[in-house]
Amino acid sequence: MSISVLSGSPQAATPVYNKMLYKVSGSLIAQPNFRYVCDVKNPAGTTTLARLKCDKLPTTNFGFFDVSRVVETLIAPTKPTLTQVGFADHAGFYSGYRLTFMEEYGSPPVVQTGTTTNVTGNIAFAANLEQLELATWSGNLYFPTVGFADGVTRSLATNVRRTVYADSYGWLAQGIGSGFSDSQDIVATVTYYTEAGASVRTYDVSIESVSGSTIFRFGAGPLNITALTSGQCQDGQAGSVNFPTAEGAYYTINFADIGGNATVLFTYVIGPCQRFNSIPVHFINKYGGIDSYTFTMKNRKRANVEREVFGYNSDVYATTTYNKVWAGSFDYVYALNSDWLTDAESEWLIELVRSGQVWLELDGQLVEAVVNANAYQFVTRRNDRLTQLQLEIAVAYDNNIL
Repeated sequence: MSISVLSGSPQAATPVYNKMLYKVSGSLIAQPNFRYVCDVKNPAGTTTLARLKCDKLPTTNFGFFDVSRVVETLIAPTKPTLTQVGFADHAGFYSGYRLTFMEEYGSPPVVQTGTTTNVTGNIAFAANLEQLELATWSGNLYFPTVGFADGVTRSLATNVRRTVYADSYGWLAQGIGSGFSDSQDIVATVTYYTEAGASVRTYDVSIESVSGSTIFRFGAGPLNITALTSGQCQDGQAGSVNFPTAEGAYYTINFADIGGNATVLFTYVIGPCQRFNSIPVHFINKYGGIDSYTFTMKNRKRANVEREVFGYNSDVYATTTYNKVWAGSFDYVYALNSDWLTDAESEWLIELVRSGQVWLELDGQLVEAVVNANAYQFVTRRNDRLTQLQLEIAVAYDNNIL
């Protein structure tokens, strides 16, 4: 017998929250009670997560398996650490998996395990592409298998230029394909600039501590950068030395391999002094990386209270009855207001609204949250006017009254 994998949307690196569809054919389709079988396993192949079965399609005799919902169980994103300095494994946001294709036939039908066709070496990661993007998805741009294409290779971020503030955190993630032989030699190249665009310092930070990761994460926010020690910066100075602090000054980050080829450049511009109680929001973007945005205008906090009541009698003859609370809960909601958005920011912030995992940064810690918005209006200065974004984001925890 023989099973052939004819095609499948899964590549070497596949967004797990999209369909992961495999098309297969078999040589024994004429056998009675024939069905295709697919065992979805952990990366080592030691544990079967699910056994899927599919009848042959009457018109073509092909079988189809969408394994995404099973592989998804291997993905368990966890919130990042604000104090991350340098590189870290993007653990929980990706996983390998193994597929074993077989056939079932006979009277009664029996799964034939003697000869199998296996799919190994691929990874799935916590991303969810738009359908038109998925149709043209090229994993090699984000998970290069040989080396970085100079200025082309993308990181797992959806905005290459952003405004940051001196007291903010952030992260930048990058994938490496299974054939990438120089992962231990990757560096993050950081350059500081004045508001006039003059370069004042460039240094590298080595990835040595997390070599071998399929996706690594680099602390890219101002507080992450300034916390770099002199031992981590290859020019022997701490990250805080000459760090740009003036409004309009900026710094850039990209990743480079041993050959000196660098990824696309990411620019972080220092924003103006903040007049209100700024609230940073961090979220998983469509590529499975972590993006951040700070709402710097007037932000409000409120509590939503829900009560369950019943009519309570104060005496045996029920001459006095009043409502008594027997259960209830409340949660906190933040009404957030952005500064004026550029066209690029207006396009980008749909990532926040559509994200399945959002964290509010409150009092120095990350708190799980939910965006209370079911629609997003794109606004550009070409057709409308400069605008602000108003969002309500609720803390994901309910607090009991009784």
